[in-house]
Amino acid sequence: MLQNAKRIYALAGYTVEHRAKGWFFKKTYTEDDWHGPYSSETSVSLMLARQLKREIVKRDAVHQLPE
Repeated sequence: MLQNAKRIYALAGYTVEHRAKGWFFKKTYTEDDWHGPYSSETSVSLMLARQLKREIVKRDAVHQLPE
């Protein structure tokens, strides 16, 4: 695969919920457990960004050229 080839990924959807103890999130269409509590919208957003980055790295790994 060409390293500069265009690759587009549709990433998993997440549900975020605010509860009395803080912010929680989980994958929307799975039986995944809720993750949290997080103290703010910013904190839960950063955790979602980390989850999405892991998903991108995992999916893109098959396209990386050996070093």
